[in-house]
Amino acid sequence: MPVTLQQVLSQLDTDEPNYPALAALGPEAVPHLASLVRGEDAGLASKAAYLASLIQSDDSIEVLTTAAGSPHDTVRVAAAAGLRNLGSAQALPLTERLLDDADAGVRKQALRAAGRLGLGTLEAKVKAVASGDADTALRQLATQELKQMADVRADRESPPTAKPKKKK
Repeated sequence: MPVTLQQVLSQLDTDEPNYPALAALGPEAVPHLASLVRGEDAGLASKAAYLASLIQSDDSIEVLTTAAGSPHDTVRVAAAAGLRNLGSAQALPLTERLLDDADAGVRKQALRAAGRLGLGTLEAKVKAVASGDADTALRQLATQELKQMADVRADRESPPTAKPKKKK
């Protein structure tokens, strides 16, 4: 049964949406989320952007890209927060862009995404925030996220540990 805009709205337009239940609507909900992100209601647009990041769809990054271009800080913050839920290749260009956003809240969420993604290609941008951002808290967070990035890369590069065989 197709997902309707009304179904999405009835569950998303609440004070505290149940994101896991909404994500179960699946990829059929993504076009509706895209239209909500382009809408005038910043609160609803931010919820739609974050929800799109939780749905396994190739179109989710397009919804977040649209949200990242919003004039509303809250929508851009949701887009940056959602980057943590995407694969590295999908999230990389938008994470780089949002690390330069004018809003500190957007940069904060983009830093957290960068830390979780652990991509060496983001390291120079995160170092730049750590050494030169006007916001002291963001400089401290960038330093923490650089450590997180190193840990994520180390985990990826480590060979899996062999489990000892049990004796019969």
